[in-house]
Amino acid sequence: MSRVHAAGVLLSLASIAYLMVALWRMSRFHERRLFTSPFQPPVTIMLPVCGAPRGLYECLRSCCEQDYPVYQVVFGLHRADDAGRGVIERIMSELPHLDAALVVDDARIGSNPKVSNLANMYRAVRHDVIVMVDSDVKVDPAFLTTVVAPLSEDGVGGVTCLYKGEPVENLASRLGAMHINNWLLPSMLVDSGLREIDLLYGAVMAVTRRSLESAGGFRALASAVAEDDVLGRLLRGAGFRLRLAPYVVGTIVAEDGVETLFEHELRWMRSLRACRPLAHACALVMHGLLPCSVLLLWPHFRLSYLVLLLLHAALKQQLDIVVSGRLGCRRHASLGMLLVRECLTFNVWLASFASRSMRWGGHVLRAEKGLQMAVHPLADGTAPAGIPTFNPATASAAATSACSPGDATSTSPAPPAPARARA
Repeated sequence: MSRVHAAGVLLSLASIAYLMVALWRMSRFHERRLFTSPFQPPVTIMLPVCGAPRGLYECLRSCCEQDYPVYQVVFGLHRADDAGRGVIERIMSELPHLDAALVVDDARIGSNPKVSNLANMYRAVRHDVIVMVDSDVKVDPAFLTTVVAPLSEDGVGGVTCLYKGEPVENLASRLGAMHINNWLLPSMLVDSGLREIDLLYGAVMAVTRRSLESAGGFRALASAVAEDDVLGRLLRGAGFRLRLAPYVVGTIVAEDGVETLFEHELRWMRSLRACRPLAHACALVMHGLLPCSVLLLWPHFRLSYLVLLLLHAALKQQLDIVVSGRLGCRRHASLGMLLVRECLTFNVWLASFASRSMRWGGHVLRAEKGLQMAVHPLADGTAPAGIPTFNPATASAAATSACSPGDATSTSPAPPAPARARA
């Protein structure tokens, strides 16, 4: 056996072993929605918004219609003319009894735009339990009770939950949902089964005001490469434990095309490489069908190697069946779609080594040491417009001001802005 074939066999066996563990974990997973709980403190839901992508109204409204006694909803925008403003104001007008606030503020405390938005919104937060939800996340009325419940345990300062992809009807979105449902979601379960979780997943992050401020508040995340990963590390460093709620939210996958999908996944993969290099390396094991095929079938074909590849492909398709059965996800993994998805993932993984730069919201950012993200200078040496070059020395004062809690505020109504694509 040549070294090339030996490498292919080892990689293929590792991938098969991983898939078998993932299948076992998925087959044992059960959602347990809570409709009643003795622990139901007042909660603030924070919903940072940028643009008006497909499904925004349904996602935001689902978060506003919770079967929960006392909760506040805070929406946040960076721009007064953001296309999402019309959607937010429509929901606020349709639900006049909702305790809601809209914060519009273009202040930036660092290079991470989502964290800057959350920091601005924090002034309007009135309750001591805070649930941060991405604007493309769709939930049901039991969401808040289920996600908040683990915070009643002693020492728990952060709660998160799994998420599944719900694609709109185009090829790029279906491929994006496959990435979430057949790789991210099972890998989350495998990881949580091996050890206590040490990060939060950005779709949903529930914390207490005490745990958030003990971890340094939003100013500590101002330029985080991945705020969910960094927040989890900071919470654990402050002595708090993290919990995975038995709830799976749906995240709307609406990609305009394969090019934008590739760009989004490249940003995620480069963020993973910066934050968790070992997990980044293991991505080759999780999606090893293409490299295994190259290593095993070149330069000489053997029937035993083909059997390994067919077993690998069969386990991939079985995982898709189990995920769709357990979570009600749409099945995607025909053999053709499976091969296309594997090729795309492998190319994204390879491209992630080429640079530490990533595009986000029309800007180019770069992952630096310490899991911080700096504005990447343009060819003429200037920084891109819209996001200031982050200077830790000057950001501290701004962060303190932006992160100081205060009374709930709401902007005055304005006519809805014309629709535009999400940045």
